[in-house]
Amino acid sequence: MNFNLLDEGFIPVLWSDGRVGRVGIRTALAEAGRIRQIAASNPMDNVALLRFLLAVLYWCKGPPPAPDEKDKIIATGQFPPSWFTKLDQQEKKDCFNLLGDGKRFYQYRNSPGAQGKTLTANYLVHDVPTGTNAWHFRHSTDGDDGLCLGCCAMGLVRLPLFSTSGGSGKPPGINAKPPIYVSPFGKTLLETLQLNWVPAGDPGTPAWEAPDMRLPTSGTVPLLAGLSWLPRRVWIDDPSLPAGTCIACGRQEGALVRTCVFAGVASAKLSDDAPARDWRDPHVVYAKDKDGVLLSAHASNALGSPDAASNQWAKFLRDLLAEGAAPLAVRHAAALANSASSAISVSVVGFSSVQNDKYLEAWERRLVIPSNMLLIQASVPAAAHLEQWTKEAKKCLAKARSHKAKSSARMPAELAPAFSAIRPHVESRVSANVTDLLTQPELAWPQAVDEYRRMMPVIAQSLAPGFTTRALQRRNQIASALPDMTAKPAPKPKPKKGGDI
Repeated sequence: MNFNLLDEGFIPVLWSDGRVGRVGIRTALAEAGRIRQIAASNPMDNVALLRFLLAVLYWCKGPPPAPDEKDKIIATGQFPPSWFTKLDQQEKKDCFNLLGDGKRFYQYRNSPGAQGKTLTANYLVHDVPTGTNAWHFRHSTDGDDGLCLGCCAMGLVRLPLFSTSGGSGKPPGINAKPPIYVSPFGKTLLETLQLNWVPAGDPGTPAWEAPDMRLPTSGTVPLLAGLSWLPRRVWIDDPSLPAGTCIACGRQEGALVRTCVFAGVASAKLSDDAPARDWRDPHVVYAKDKDGVLLSAHASNALGSPDAASNQWAKFLRDLLAEGAAPLAVRHAAALANSASSAISVSVVGFSSVQNDKYLEAWERRLVIPSNMLLIQASVPAAAHLEQWTKEAKKCLAKARSHKAKSSARMPAELAPAFSAIRPHVESRVSANVTDLLTQPELAWPQAVDEYRRMMPVIAQSLAPGFTTRALQRRNQIASALPDMTAKPAPKPKPKKGGDI
């Protein structure tokens, strides 16, 4: 059996004419001008497949083309076929075989015949429960349920981005705990790939050519190595009978892959006295901590409290607009914009987990951001507004509680869950207006406050019914607990000790 990813359909796409289907690597690159977008049901696959196709583009062509070649691409609506002659070479083509005794895509054995411990193939897909992990909305049985070959391929493509620490010998990906990935996107897959195609030096060797490669212990990590490094050693067993339904995508298959080797690799940690390796992911937001150290931005635990995810959008956007924090691919796309008044569209994919291998959720948001705010210090006032909004939204509950009149003992206990119930709805409506919040703050932020103004009286009526004086006081106090987005006066400078000389 064989399944070569260059030609076999495993990439879900939405065509510009509204059709959906699965295509191989050749078709995705050759017909990128006619494909609207990668259209996987899981946002993890959308960003993983985009970065994988981008890596193949670097591997075949190298750095972005010269201006005259870009004009030709725009005119013809496709990449020149001559760029991809490497894919016709048998040695290179074999790198994308999913099965067989020879070279395999993203798979290797330590030595001939060294199989390692065989586990369920469902370990390749985060959202399918394995072992003793809790069953939620998808039930699976190890050894009985399995994956189609296309989903096996997508599970392998996920490994460099979303692998978490799995214990001794099972390190996370090169970005450690999976960060938030941000990628600009255009009207077609062709335009999206061009927006993410940033200048680079020697791209290095990708993991499909050397799946057992190790990360360098020091110095700069080559781009293709960083985009494709594998933190797991995988070897997929051949599909087996009986026929069944793929546990990941639901397609009926004549045979399913039910088992595979899913083992650790050598530790990627550096010793305490070793110099840090140099790697800045082109799609990751880096923000400085209180000590000035650059750290990647991460999605928070959405199950930590009822409204834990409510303000993630504001924190992330504030980090994105910080000086020098925007990912290289996003800044590259902003620089390509036609004018300072233009905007770019970005896809934001977050993945949250706890205890390393407990996967909670993957989410995707699409934002439209003025390009000048990603390049110049015009983003400073916008970031200040976002920080003020975050602080003020948190104060609403305290404002509602702080009533001077004597209140019932049960009201504070009921107020917090009631406020948590409306906050995700309100913040979702506010975050949908990101463009106006950044470009027209004087108009948009008062409208954001109005979203709370509409909902707080509803809470007030339910928690303080009746027409007594005390009930009216409580109701008015709760209803008026709103974020204050008025401009704050600048703090007065503290006088120097000792006075003037």
